[in-house]
Amino acid sequence: MEDLKRQQLLEKNENIIRMVIERAQRDFSEDIAIIEVTDSFRTGDYHEKSDLDLIIINNTDRGHTRSCGATTATR
Repeated sequence: MEDLKRQQLLEKNENIIRMVIERAQRDFSEDIAIIEVTDSFRTGDYHEKSDLDLIIINNTDRGHTRSCGATTATR
């Protein structure tokens, strides 16, 4: 992948990550312990078709309950 496209993709995903973190801090500050980027974007081995993988680790039972509800709702 050419450098310009690679940089644009990285910037796009950094913006998404920033939005997720801001929302988590605003709405779930006590319920989420960790938000971590994983897989290809963490290792730098991403391409145009790569997805963005985030691991979100809950800190409270409320966080766990909310995440289970969100998962169920999207299925």
